[in-house]
Amino acid sequence: MTESINEPIAEAPGLELLADGLRILDTISALPPRQAATHPSLWPLLGVPAIDRGALVIFPLAVATISATDRSALERLREVCAALQRDCIHVHGGDFIHGESTLDPEEDPYGRRLAEVGALTTTPRGVVVWRVRDRGAALVLVVDEARGQATLAFHLVPKDWIWNGPSEPATKREASRRRTAVKEQSAVDVVWSWPAADLAQVP
Repeated sequence: MTESINEPIAEAPGLELLADGLRILDTISALPPRQAATHPSLWPLLGVPAIDRGALVIFPLAVATISATDRSALERLREVCAALQRDCIHVHGGDFIHGESTLDPEEDPYGRRLAEVGALTTTPRGVVVWRVRDRGAALVLVVDEARGQATLAFHLVPKDWIWNGPSEPATKREASRRRTAVKEQSAVDVVWSWPAADLAQVP
């Protein structure tokens, strides 16, 4: 039986579930326009862990303890990721409509940044991302062998990091904006571990 939004996902040895990813996207989608604007004080009010890195907000979803000899928690985390991805495809698209995009590490600067830190591709083309309000929400699974942890999170990023419009910018301002976005993506800190020391706090 496959897990879905109607079936609770159980923890397993070495696996800790931190937040409901689908509920996070639904909550952000339902925010009034003014509240939906990026603001550090908003994220902790959602009632879930959030790591604010400026343009990037990381919502930790699950973490697994891994070792060279025991990959069982990692395999369970992969199952959790796959189930959430299926549910998001259904909720944000439909049975025959796909509303998601993918971040190709060969072509997309943010996809490349994620690949640099060990993010796994969850589709043949790359990491999956959905548009939520005026942002992109990427489902990111990272395996950090050195730390002995694998992490699953939603990365909420500016839409310009994902969808750039026409391949050739129409104006110098647009070209400058794109160059700035690429620099931001290359420099952003996408690494986190659990427990996280830099969780956003309610003011």
